[in-house]
Amino acid sequence: MNLSGRLVLGTITVVACTLAILVWGSGGAFRVDVGTAILALVVALVLALIAGRTITGPLLAITTAARAIAAGLSPRFPRSRIPEVDALVAALREMHGQLGERFDALAREKAGSTAIVEAMIEGIIATDARGRVVTANAAARRLLGYGATTPLPPLPILFRVKAARDAVDAVLAGDAVVDQEIEFDDQIIAVNGRPMPGGGAVLVLHDLTAVRRLEAVRRDFVANVSHELKTPLTSISGYAETLVEGDVDPATRERFLATILANARRMQRLVDELLDLSRIESGRWAPNPAPLDVRVRATDAWRDFAERATAHGVTLEYVIGNDARTIYADADAVGHILGNLFDNALRHVPDGGEIVVRSIRDANGVTLQVEDNGAGIASEHLPRIFERFYRADPSRSRDQGGTGLGLAIVKHMVEAHGGRAWATSEMRRGTTVSCWFPDSGTQ
Repeated sequence: MNLSGRLVLGTITVVACTLAILVWGSGGAFRVDVGTAILALVVALVLALIAGRTITGPLLAITTAARAIAAGLSPRFPRSRIPEVDALVAALREMHGQLGERFDALAREKAGSTAIVEAMIEGIIATDARGRVVTANAAARRLLGYGATTPLPPLPILFRVKAARDAVDAVLAGDAVVDQEIEFDDQIIAVNGRPMPGGGAVLVLHDLTAVRRLEAVRRDFVANVSHELKTPLTSISGYAETLVEGDVDPATRERFLATILANARRMQRLVDELLDLSRIESGRWAPNPAPLDVRVRATDAWRDFAERATAHGVTLEYVIGNDARTIYADADAVGHILGNLFDNALRHVPDGGEIVVRSIRDANGVTLQVEDNGAGIASEHLPRIFERFYRADPSRSRDQGGTGLGLAIVKHMVEAHGGRAWATSEMRRGTTVSCWFPDSGTQ
């Protein structure tokens, strides 16, 4: 029986007892006034209903407010003149306020944790005890090739590579996985996994592709430098030992000394270009751009190669656009760029060939080109000719003193201006290296 029923029953009982006392006369005589009794009962019932509603109405409203709090809705607290009920409402209102503050704090903490997880470069994947993915940040989705809203399959079948699936099985079985490198197509990913105390697992994926690529580049770089230095050093050592032993006629001695000097200069050029490239790549060099006359800068750079070109009958031509006479660039850098491009072209152009300096304007800058009519470069080599020590024709370039760093320096110097460098070529028709420099207002 609810509180309202109990109040009505109690009221009826009180009224009945009162009527019994009133109608019971002296000396045991029993007198009954039926009308009076009925009236008393009706009044008692009305009073009981009013009292019940006065108490149960606020209690029902409190119940509704509590359910609203549980559902995360905004509650409506009742007003009552009953002190006990008002105290209960006040306690419920205070509890609601404290819960709201704690929920807000939890929401802020969750938002902060989510932001940190999403901002991590490592992929984070969390699963429940059944292996279903409950959390996967953007990095994890990117590494595994899933979109931002694509549903992820359960962890045991999430990975396409068997080694990764074996690592997942080990983690779900309760074992930890530490720095296990796994190849995904063209990616190398380090997987770390830990089982959760309450079931499930957490995986951390770290993309090592760039690191391993850089390590390979470093190994190649060391090998290339060692090879480039070993050849002239071997020549210098051999000729020097022959000279030290004596019994060398003057003509042979002069030839040996000339060879030693040429190889020493070759090593010096290599070291100088390595230092230049290191300074540019490390950011310790920055261009100081200014308006430059293309023809003047090209003529100045050509002077160092004029004698060599004349000996082979190579000529330099200019094709300067009327609106591309001036570029906005660092004077020393442009001289270095043109010098490397002239040197490279002279090594590949045939006797009696031609080198052309061309400038072309577009909406945002000027393209400076050096074109030759040499043997050309095969299409499979073009994407890599700006790499350090890469040679499309290794024997020819090395025999003619090339270091393999010229085009790498060109590329980095042009990019330091905010520009870009590229090459086009056709076998037996020649090669064109293009360097685009932005205007002063577009950098």
